[in-house]
Amino acid sequence: MAEEETKVEEGPVPVLKWDQGLFEQISRGFRFPPEWDAQYPRQGQTAADAPPGYITLFEDFFLQDNF
Repeated sequence: MAEEETKVEEGPVPVLKWDQGLFEQISRGFRFPPEWDAQYPRQGQTAADAPPGYITLFEDFFLQDNF
């Protein structure tokens, strides 16, 4: 399924460049429970765009910080 490209204006928070494959690898590798409802962000979202009730976690937290 192809994602629609949207033009995103640069703001004070940089736009994140996501990799869905890495997201899925981290979700499986760290055994995120289904009740966490981990969500892959939409293209153009920033770390400040987490929906209400969610937090943003960065890949470095898992891959470089010995989580």
